[in-house]
Amino acid sequence: MSTLVHAASDSTGVSTRKFLTVLIALGIMIAIIMAPSPAGLSPAGQRVIAVMTFVVLMWITEAIPYGVSAVALIFLLILALGFSPAGNDPGTILGTAKAIPLALSGFSNSGWLFVAAGLAMAASITSTGLEKRVAYLILKLVGTNTHAIMFGIILTAFALTFFIPSVIARAATLVPIVIGLIEAFGLPRSSQIGKAMLLLAGILPSVTGVGVLTGAAPNPVIVSFLTGAGQAQLGYVDWLVYLLPYTVLFSIGLYFLATRLFRFEFAELPGGSEYTTARLAELGPMSATEKRASFIMVLTILLWATDKIHHVEASAISVLCVLLLVMPGVGIITCNDLYKRIDWNSVLLFGAGISMAEMLTRTGGAAWLSKVAFVESGMGRLSVTALAIMIFVVVFFVRFCFTSITSCLTAITPAIIGFLVSLQNPDLPIVGIVLGVALIAQCLSIIPVTSAPAMIAYGAGGFTTRDMMRLGLPLATVMYGLIVLFMFTYWPLVGLWK
Repeated sequence: MSTLVHAASDSTGVSTRKFLTVLIALGIMIAIIMAPSPAGLSPAGQRVIAVMTFVVLMWITEAIPYGVSAVALIFLLILALGFSPAGNDPGTILGTAKAIPLALSGFSNSGWLFVAAGLAMAASITSTGLEKRVAYLILKLVGTNTHAIMFGIILTAFALTFFIPSVIARAATLVPIVIGLIEAFGLPRSSQIGKAMLLLAGILPSVTGVGVLTGAAPNPVIVSFLTGAGQAQLGYVDWLVYLLPYTVLFSIGLYFLATRLFRFEFAELPGGSEYTTARLAELGPMSATEKRASFIMVLTILLWATDKIHHVEASAISVLCVLLLVMPGVGIITCNDLYKRIDWNSVLLFGAGISMAEMLTRTGGAAWLSKVAFVESGMGRLSVTALAIMIFVVVFFVRFCFTSITSCLTAITPAIIGFLVSLQNPDLPIVGIVLGVALIAQCLSIIPVTSAPAMIAYGAGGFTTRDMMRLGLPLATVMYGLIVLFMFTYWPLVGLWK
C-alpha cells in the first residue's frame, strides 16, 4: 500500500510541475505579446515569436505531449495572426477566418507531405518483416567475428535507411536484432559487447538518416525552408552527394571508437553463423507480401534517384509509393491497418512546426531574431569560415535543450537561414552551413535524452548515461573534425562550399 501511495504522490508531483511549467510558459508568451514592439518588428511577427517561445518551452520540458503541442500551436497561430493588423493598416485586423489557412499552411507544404508519406511507408514495410530479413542477411554476410558484427550493424543501419524512412522505426527494428545478438553471446546486456552494440543501435539510425534525403523527417523540411528562402531546390541525388560521404566516414569513426573504448569479452560469436541462419529459418521463405514490398521500395528508390530526369518531386514519388502499398491486389497493407500503425502525433507536429516556421518568416520574425542573435552580436562581421564554425558551436549547445531532433531543427533553422540571407553575401555558402547544422543536430550523441533512437536503445537497459558520454564526447570531436575537413576539401569540389 505504501508503494502505491508513494507512486501516486510522485505522479501528482510530476503533474503539478508540468501544470506550473505550462502556466509559466503562458505567462512568458503573454508578456512578449504585451511588451512594446521593438524597432523593425511587426506586431504579427512579435506575436508569432511569442507563440514560438511557448511551444519551444513545451518541446524542451515536455510539459504537454507533442501531439497536444501541435494542436495548441495551430490554435495560437490562428489567434496571433487573426488579431494582428492586416498589411500596413494598423486599424484593420486580419481576422481569424483569413488566419486559418495561414496557420495551416504547413500542411500544404511538400516537406510535410514527404514526412507524412515517409511515416506511412515505414509503417507499411515494418508490417511485413522485410526489414528483419534484410538485417539478418547482412549479418550473415559479414561473418561472426565481434568486430565484423559491429561492422554488420553499421551496414544494416545504412540498408534500413533506404527501406524505412523513419528514424524511430529503424531504431525499433535495429534494437531487438542487437538484443538477440547479445543474447547469442550468452552475456548480459550490460557487458562490454552489449554496451557497444546497443550504443551503435541507438546512435546509427539518426546518423544514417541525415545522409539520405528520405532517411529522416527533418531533411525534407530543411529543403522546404531553404527553397522558401530563395535557395536552390535540393534533389534526392544532391543530398546523397553532399552528405552521404560524411555519414559513411562518421560511421567508420564510430566503429573505431566503439571497438576500442569497450573491451569485448569474446572475439567470435558462440555458435558462429548458426545463430543468424536460425533467425532466417524462423522467418521462413520470402513471402509474396515481402516480395511486393521489395519491388515497390526498389521502384521508389529508383524514382527518387532519377528525379533530375523525370522532374517529378520526391514528395510526389513518396505519395505514389504509399498508393502502391495500399492498392488492392498490388499493395501489402489495408488503409485501416495503415491508419492504426501511423504515428499521427508526428504528422501533426511536423505540419504545425512548418506552419510556425513559415509564419515566422512571412511576418519578419525570423529576420528580426537573426538580427538580434547574430548581427548585433557581431557574428556577421566574421569571415565565412569563422562564421560557420561559430554557428556550429551555438547549435551544439542549443541541441541539448531539445529531446526531439525535429523540434530542434524546426525551431532554429528558419532563424539561421534568415540571418544568413540578411547578410547579402554572395560568397556565403548558405545551403552548406544549413546542412552542417543538420549534421550536428542529428549526429550529436552524448546523452540518451536528446534523441528518440538513443532512448529506445537506453530502454533496453544495457548502458548508462556515463557509458554514452564515454563514447559520445570523443565522437563529437570526430563530428566537428570531419565537418572542418569537408569544408576545405570535399564540399568545395561538389559545389556545396565556396
